[in-house]
Amino acid sequence: MKEEKKYSGSKTRNYFTAYLLASIQGRRLRYLEKQQKILFAEENLEDKEITDIDISLEERLELEKKEQLLLDESKGIYPEWNEMTDINLMEAMFSLQEEERKLIYQHVFEERTFKEMSILNQMPEERCKGAYYWAIRKIRKRMGGKRS
Repeated sequence: MKEEKKYSGSKTRNYFTAYLLASIQGRRLRYLEKQQKILFAEENLEDKEITDIDISLEERLELEKKEQLLLDESKGIYPEWNEMTDINLMEAMFSLQEEERKLIYQHVFEERTFKEMSILNQMPEERCKGAYYWAIRKIRKRMGGKRS
C-alpha cells in the first residue's frame, strides 16, 4: 500500500527561506561581479603607464604642481589668494567683498561648518550661509559658469 506523506511544516516559512537564500545568493553574485570589475579596472590602469611620449613637459610640470598642491592641502597647508593660478578665478575672488572672501576661505579651505563660521564671524548662521552662497553665485556668474 502507498503511504501518503503529508507536509506538516509551515509553507510560509519555507517560501521565506527560499526567498532569503535566493536573495543572498544574488547579492553575493553581484558583489563578486563588482569586485571582478574593480580588479579588471585596476589591472588596466597598471598596464597603461604614462610614458614620456604621452605627455609634454609642460603637462608633466602642471601635473607635478597639482600633486604638490594636493599633498600640501592634505597636510593643512593651503594656497594664499594671490598664489592662485587660474586668472579668471583669481579675478572673480578679488571682485568679492572681504567678508565674502573670508567666508569662502573658511568654508572651502579650512573646512569649517556654517555654525563654526557664524560663531567665528559673530553673525547668525543663516546670514553666514546666505552670504557664502551669494558669493559662490557671484563667482559663477563672473566666470560664466552655470549653477550645478
